[in-house]
Amino acid sequence: MILDIFYITLIIFAIIAIQTNVLRNAVIYLSVFSLLCSVVYLFHGAPDVAIAEAVIGCTLSTILYLVALKKYSIFTVYYRCLSNDLDEITMLKTEKNHMKSVLTKFARTQELQLDMINTTSNFKQIIASTSYDVIIFHSNKGIWIHGLKNSYQYNELIRYFYEEIDLTIHTHYIDEGDINSAIGE
Repeated sequence: MILDIFYITLIIFAIIAIQTNVLRNAVIYLSVFSLLCSVVYLFHGAPDVAIAEAVIGCTLSTILYLVALKKYSIFTVYYRCLSNDLDEITMLKTEKNHMKSVLTKFARTQELQLDMINTTSNFKQIIASTSYDVIIFHSNKGIWIHGLKNSYQYNELIRYFYEEIDLTIHTHYIDEGDINSAIGE
């Protein structure tokens, strides 16, 4: 009877791991699946196989997958509103929420986790002190987006903006050379 419960939970965790949209959750579900497999091996009288499954399948492979996902899956966006006028900031807040929803959809399509950081730092400070994928400066004149030209994620974001999203906001793509003249910092 208890073995049947383990079989059913094995099937449930296998299906959940396949159906989830978040890779990190899929890795965790597979880790639980592997742990349950090692318990089933114990019930069948194979302690050596159970230990191997617990150590390799549950522990080592989970750690390796999570480390690999950590290195690739975070999409870091620095966001700065360039206005000091309270009325203008309120107006830009709607556009910021729209931009955040667009970036969230993009991150989901790329299987990334969006890390949107509000900042008051200027462009040179962000570049000098942080690791970023995209820097967004927002004002009443539009939105300026900067990213590394050799970044796969940045290039995919630009393609996503042009091909799949109908943005109602004015967007500019800039590099380090023309940032100061573009945003007036």
